[in-house]
Amino acid sequence: MEERDFSQWYIDRNAPDQLHCFAVKKVLVDYRSPIQRIQIIEIESLGKCLIIDGKMQSAEKDEFIYHEALVHPPLLLHPHPRKVLVLGVGEGATIRELLKYDHLKITGVDIDAEMIDFSRKYLHEWHHGALNHPHFQLVLQDGWDFIQQTEEMYDVIIMDLPEPYPDTPAFRLYTPEFYRLAYEHLTPEGILVTQGETTRPGQEENHFLIKRNLSQVFSHNYSYQTYIPSFDSSWGFILGVKNHLNPLLPSEEIDRRISERIRGPLRFYDGQTHQSRLDLPKHLRQET
Repeated sequence: MEERDFSQWYIDRNAPDQLHCFAVKKVLVDYRSPIQRIQIIEIESLGKCLIIDGKMQSAEKDEFIYHEALVHPPLLLHPHPRKVLVLGVGEGATIRELLKYDHLKITGVDIDAEMIDFSRKYLHEWHHGALNHPHFQLVLQDGWDFIQQTEEMYDVIIMDLPEPYPDTPAFRLYTPEFYRLAYEHLTPEGILVTQGETTRPGQEENHFLIKRNLSQVFSHNYSYQTYIPSFDSSWGFILGVKNHLNPLLPSEEIDRRISERIRGPLRFYDGQTHQSRLDLPKHLRQET
């Protein structure tokens, strides 16, 4: 392995006793908006990386794992999704994945207009132009205010938000009060999915917190996980289902729905992957 000297390092504090260090090849953006600190950097092994308030959010080389895991389970488990709400537009990759389905009406809500501007300029590898697609409507508003004010009903609500730290705007969007508002704006067969934080052993407390809050509103709820290399962690996701469904569909059925509903390639998600992501280890099953 070739040794190289780097003058600048990004340090991601994954836990009070853990620092993960990445050598910075180039800084593209380092800007503090009224909402958050936004950094876009280049790392040799991961490509471009989006960092919000010091935390790794997404990396060019592996973002497809996170975004396919977030979007496709609810879209394929729902019998006939037509209207989708995305809370947290960010890089635009969630919108990119949704546009692989025909006939979706997609509304995306984000609190930070400057974040969206930086994504348009620097993160085309994520959104592939999806932020300008005619089937996508962008609303620049706090997610809580939007869900309180809208009269629309949605088949799927996707929550792609930063971690639930108490001093951030996203925190209250992980509360039972917010999940109740979201529930009231789902159609009878509606599904909500949220990113669910790390499931790394010994650090799962936020995943369990989100699951407990969600379960106060959604009696049918299901955790699943996958490993995200740029997070150096297994990462959780949680489905809240308004009416009962079986998330453990046979892999052949998931593959059939993929072939019928999705245009374009998937790099991570298929029927076999679907089965394995929902097949939780014992310590997570006992807690959730």
